[in-house]
Amino acid sequence: MLSGVWFLSVLTVAGILHTESRKTAKDICKIRCLCEEKENVLNINCENKGFTTVSLLQPPQYRIYQLFLNGNLLTRLYPNEFVNYSNAVTLHLGNNGLQEIRTGAFSGLKTLKRLHLNNNKLEVLREDTFLGLESLEYLQADYNYISAIEAGAFSKLNKLKVLILNDNLLLSLPSNVFRFVLLTHLDLRGNRLKVMPFAGVLEHIGGIMEIQLEENPWNCTCDLLPLKAWLDTITVFVGEIVCETPFRLHGKDVTQLTRQDLCPRKSPGDASQRGGHADTHVQRLSPTVNPALNPTRAPKASRPPKMRNRPTPRVTVSKDRQSFGPIMVYQTKSPVPLTCPSSCVCTSQSSDNGLNVNCQERKFTNISDLQPRPTSPKKLYLTGNYLQTVYKNDLSEYSSLDLLHLGNNRIAVIQEGAFTNLTSLRRLYLNGNYLEVLYPSMFHGLRSLQYLYLEYNVIKEIKPLTFDALINLQLLFLNNNLLRSLPDNIFGGTALTRLNLRNNHFSHLPVKGVLDQLPAFIQIDLQENPVGLYL
Repeated sequence: MLSGVWFLSVLTVAGILHTESRKTAKDICKIRCLCEEKENVLNINCENKGFTTVSLLQPPQYRIYQLFLNGNLLTRLYPNEFVNYSNAVTLHLGNNGLQEIRTGAFSGLKTLKRLHLNNNKLEVLREDTFLGLESLEYLQADYNYISAIEAGAFSKLNKLKVLILNDNLLLSLPSNVFRFVLLTHLDLRGNRLKVMPFAGVLEHIGGIMEIQLEENPWNCTCDLLPLKAWLDTITVFVGEIVCETPFRLHGKDVTQLTRQDLCPRKSPGDASQRGGHADTHVQRLSPTVNPALNPTRAPKASRPPKMRNRPTPRVTVSKDRQSFGPIMVYQTKSPVPLTCPSSCVCTSQSSDNGLNVNCQERKFTNISDLQPRPTSPKKLYLTGNYLQTVYKNDLSEYSSLDLLHLGNNRIAVIQEGAFTNLTSLRRLYLNGNYLEVLYPSMFHGLRSLQYLYLEYNVIKEIKPLTFDALINLQLLFLNNNLLRSLPDNIFGGTALTRLNLRNNHFSHLPVKGVLDQLPAFIQIDLQENPVGLYL
């Protein structure tokens, strides 16, 4: 059943530094930043220190470290800013008001694997923006003002796997922009894309495992046929792609349309009888948005994900009052009041009054701090907060959730039964946390779950039967953890088609009892493991 060639590589790490180097690093941490060592990686927390330049920091003399510079005042990065930071593997630069990255700013970061540039004011990604980042695997640049990407911007990032560009101002992608990268994950939600060509763009992402294209104003005409044809041939996860224009297809899911729907063949006389005139007339009479309510770009702090089916003005939620969801542009009846947590931003999901609730990077320490509780939330984004524990009753009133994003927090504990009421949840993100052990009761109640992201934790052990309740699970990401083995029949109760075990510590991986439990097997990633297979 398992065929093909396994490409494996071993990540080697340099030896332990001298005692004096460790002492220097500790001294720096005491003077400037808060530091914590975990699994031989030093986490250096320099968040919200008011730094205006990186030159104020003395680079830590440490083997491997992650550097958190979120929430400072680094509005520009100059050449050689990080030239002495050669042992950094992760760099967080979110929420700095960053406007410009000069050529050579990242020179010296030869081992950097993850770069976070989210929630800044970048407008262009140039060919020389990422020079020096040859080892980069993960690039996050969402919630900026990026309207242009030069064709060679990613050409040197040959190891790049994950590219996050959602909620920017992209109208199009340059030809061959992905030609030299092997992306597995691409997020383009919430931009201004109307079409996407096969030649020069889609043809270069043949290894993609997840692509998110929601919340763009797709023009469902003949110009969208290349994208439609590509979607019909792939088996990877693709978010909902909804037509903005023409009017006759507004709100329709592209994947449910036919070629004839997109590019109708009209007989002579059709245009005069029922074609363009009628459609044009309807569009001319359709509601328009008051410019005062629909700014070109909402204030950065309040920019939520765009609504999927029926675009509405972006809504800013005051921190000292609750918001009653936006009145929909195409609405024909009075809206039901929708409550939104006071520190978050909400947009209406669809006519069923479900909400997208964006609480990203709001410094929450507990999920229970979200007050007032949102009404019928469909998507809840809690990325980049300070959550350490998911308590049993935290999510008891969130049974309507379809997506829950808890990535990049500090979660080390998930209490038994915490997800029990999330029976409709399809996507759960727990990546970038401190989980060490997975056990069956952790996932009780998630019978609808299809996509589970657990990468970049410190997972050492998975207990038997952990995934047995996840009967609809299709995609499981466990890459970049500390796993050495898997229990027998661990995937037996799932419907997995994608499994990522990359960059763990597997020395042996049995076929019998483990891999042979994947009857719908399509793709498994075992790279960067010292692994061998045995029957």
